[in-house]
Amino acid sequence: MKLILKLFMLLLLLVILAVAFVLLFLDPNVFKPRIQALAEQQGIHLDIAGDLEWQFWPSLGIAINDLSVASAVTPDDTLASLRSASLLVATKPLFNGELQVEHVLVDGAELTLEASEDGTKNWQQLKPDAQQREALANMTAAEQQQARQNQAADEADEADEPSSAPNDDPGRELSLAVERISVTDSQVVYANRAAGQTLGFTLEQLELTQFNLLEQPFGLDLKARLDIEAPEALPASPVPVQLELGAQMQLDGALSRFTLSDGQLSLALGKEQVPLTTQFSASGKDLQGALSYGASLAVEPFDLKAVFASLGLALPETANPQALTHLALNLEVTGGPNAISLSPLEATLDSTQFSGELTVSDFSTQALALTLVGDKINIDDYLPPPPPETDQASSASSAPVAGQPAPQKNPSAGSGSPKPQVDEIPLPLDAIRALNAQVQFDFGEAIVNKLTLEDLRLRIQAKDGVVQLTEASLNTYQGTAKVQGQLDARGSRATAEFTGDVTGVQLEPLLNDLQLEQNVQLTGGLNVKAKGATRGAFVSDLVKQLDAEAQLSGAEVTIAPLNVEKYFCQIVSLARDEVQSADGETSQTRNWPEFTEMSALDGTIKLKNQVITVENFEAGVEQLLLATQGQVNLAQQTYDFRLPLTLLEKYTSEEGCAVNSNYWLNRSLSLLRCKGSLESLSPLKDCRLDGKALESLTGDYAKYRLQKELTRQLGGDSEDGEKDDKTKAVEGILNRLLN
Repeated sequence: MKLILKLFMLLLLLVILAVAFVLLFLDPNVFKPRIQALAEQQGIHLDIAGDLEWQFWPSLGIAINDLSVASAVTPDDTLASLRSASLLVATKPLFNGELQVEHVLVDGAELTLEASEDGTKNWQQLKPDAQQREALANMTAAEQQQARQNQAADEADEADEPSSAPNDDPGRELSLAVERISVTDSQVVYANRAAGQTLGFTLEQLELTQFNLLEQPFGLDLKARLDIEAPEALPASPVPVQLELGAQMQLDGALSRFTLSDGQLSLALGKEQVPLTTQFSASGKDLQGALSYGASLAVEPFDLKAVFASLGLALPETANPQALTHLALNLEVTGGPNAISLSPLEATLDSTQFSGELTVSDFSTQALALTLVGDKINIDDYLPPPPPETDQASSASSAPVAGQPAPQKNPSAGSGSPKPQVDEIPLPLDAIRALNAQVQFDFGEAIVNKLTLEDLRLRIQAKDGVVQLTEASLNTYQGTAKVQGQLDARGSRATAEFTGDVTGVQLEPLLNDLQLEQNVQLTGGLNVKAKGATRGAFVSDLVKQLDAEAQLSGAEVTIAPLNVEKYFCQIVSLARDEVQSADGETSQTRNWPEFTEMSALDGTIKLKNQVITVENFEAGVEQLLLATQGQVNLAQQTYDFRLPLTLLEKYTSEEGCAVNSNYWLNRSLSLLRCKGSLESLSPLKDCRLDGKALESLTGDYAKYRLQKELTRQLGGDSEDGEKDDKTKAVEGILNRLLN
């Protein structure tokens, strides 16, 4: 037994001496020509300018320096290079079947990928086929036969090895652990000459500490720089991006799943170093099969405008300069090869809180579902700022000065002149046809065009070129509004139709928010039922081709500063048929209130060819029936209305006027006309008595009085107002004479 032990010790000593001899006296650089020749046979020009080094104890190590790789066809065009790389493996654990790597170092690695303008890619030149065929052609027949025999023997050995050997003794399974992996001062550059784009990734430092495949946490720290040069997409090119990442990572032995925890990603964008910080965690499994993954992201608040500016991009100017300057995100991400879900999704945009979820259930069909709930948002803050106010300055400069003639208006610059044409914006029909989405929006409060909308609900479905607005509802100004509609983009032109219902909207607060109270004041509740349709290939077509109809109704609606009763009584006074009041006041001297109160309102309006036509519109004003007939020209921003008045009793109201004759009863008198510009709406200036209609009325009333007087003189006028045969005969004669 002692002899056997001595022989074993002697054998071990010989092995150690042999290894020591190899390491001490055999220079690994003698293998460099052989290594380079093998690479040359693969079509790769490998240049090892530095030394090869190795060691055996206390760690088994190998190092390589100054290496470059190029195509054998173009050896002067370096594709990749390496300053130095080294590997240290603990020797003693190898005898126990454990692979413990102490340090892996890669320094100064550079990889240059380039696609030329003609589409040629430099990495495609590393094709060994031609070189391998040439090398085989230079071999002797014996060498080729020997190579084939060696390959067949290797394949047979691999086939004879039992595949289950590693599982026969789980305790002897090879394990991998690396105390430290370092990659420093390395770079990857990709250039697309045809697109004029260059992307550079500089890995300043990458450290993996206590790396293992036992699903035990190990440290990951990365510091890098990204340089993006794409002048067409990013005007500020080149755009530098500083990147720092730290996390704890876990990997399994089969490399089928991973976990990242306690992660933090910090970015500094552009030359201004705009900060962007994210806390994250992530996991994935079945990496080599049906991948599934999940992540949690918390993006700290950042200035969205500053981020875009750092990239040379400018967001549209907003009415509120502080809009889009505060954005924070919190979201959970889950997904797989064909789907992704962001749920829950939370965001803070300026002062608005959002929550919801975003899901793409099928990438192949782009099936998207979005649900978003917000508390309060002011849409006006994100609209373009209003143009500079020049009305007051221009009106002041054009005001007449005492003793000087008033300036003449330019007839071509009137309020009714059409606005200049703008560039046509085509509808994105292809994009609409590609939509496959379900969208749900809910907002507690939204301000749009100075209008306050509450409990806003929006439901949209889009598929196969049809976008359906299944529900749009809101509460506003003590009333409600509901709209449904559909947009069909399957043809060469889009078609759209809608229905709407507005109930009980209070006009006074509505107009106050529109800041129209100085020009026109309306109070009371309004109800509207509307429907319409349009079509076109451009955005402007949808406006021009809109054909709509609306039924309006209201109760206790007042309009100011306009008193319809005052105008009617003044007409009666001018005709000298007004009953004198007890206080001696006449319609010309009475102090009238500056409003009209309508007890009931009902009518129909139609829109076609950008012209709104008012039809069958009536309202009760005390004992007067007020009708409205006219048009609003949206293209020219003008309106023209006539307000026919009909007296139902001999007095307009208790505080109004009374008439002597029956001439005014149940007679529609179209004497009041409102005409002007929508841009400078003013009832006091725009509404006045129609001179021609008043002249016609005066003549008609004089004829009426003359006829009544002649009838009375001829004895054909009965006291009770009933017409006998004699009266009718007299009136017939007078009608032929006076008409």
